[in-house]
Amino acid sequence: MCYVFWGVPLGSSRRLVVFDVDGTLNRTEEYAVPAYKKVLSEMGADGFTDEMLRDRIGAVFADDIRYFFGSRAEEKKEEFERLIRKYWMKEMERKARTFPHTEETLRELGAKGYSLAICSNAENEEIGLALRALKIRDYFSFIQGVTGEGTKTHSLRRLLGEIKPEWAVMVGDRFYDKEAARENGIPFIACLYGYGREGEFSETDLSITKIRQLPSMLEKIK
Repeated sequence: MCYVFWGVPLGSSRRLVVFDVDGTLNRTEEYAVPAYKKVLSEMGADGFTDEMLRDRIGAVFADDIRYFFGSRAEEKKEEFERLIRKYWMKEMERKARTFPHTEETLRELGAKGYSLAICSNAENEEIGLALRALKIRDYFSFIQGVTGEGTKTHSLRRLLGEIKPEWAVMVGDRFYDKEAARENGIPFIACLYGYGREGEFSETDLSITKIRQLPSMLEKIK
């Protein structure tokens, strides 16, 4: 489901910048890694390093369960989701932080006439809570969470289908974002300051090392 916060009519022409959240706007590791540790410790699943847990940021929770529990994923699903809600949300409320210059960059993009949207692998409820904790929710006209298909490609397709922008770009830090942009035929800008692994992006990908570089990068490709 796609939510409209500013009452902007769907279907009108606009220049749309679509953001991932974790690793693009949100320094998610500040609370995600401690939350994962608490959940896995309580479930008796030890042995995962901070780097391994950091690498899970941006994935859907269904993939997390398979990663952590393998063939036992189905039997562990309910407990994992319950504990994630308990610890993840609690840690997020206390520790959520944006990357430096995020808010001023979003403000600048709005002033330049861009419409801003979120497309994330998280559920809509979690996205809303994260944006409120980060104090940036009001900058976004549209939020698209994970769909029943469970991929960012489908989520982005639904978002673009509802908004029908004249021009759009996807901004993110993981291969999920790059793949979604490619499959939907829009440009992609990689956030190299985020949680992408080495080698996820090539030298030919458009990229930024700080979010404050985004406005000038958009001017080059619009």
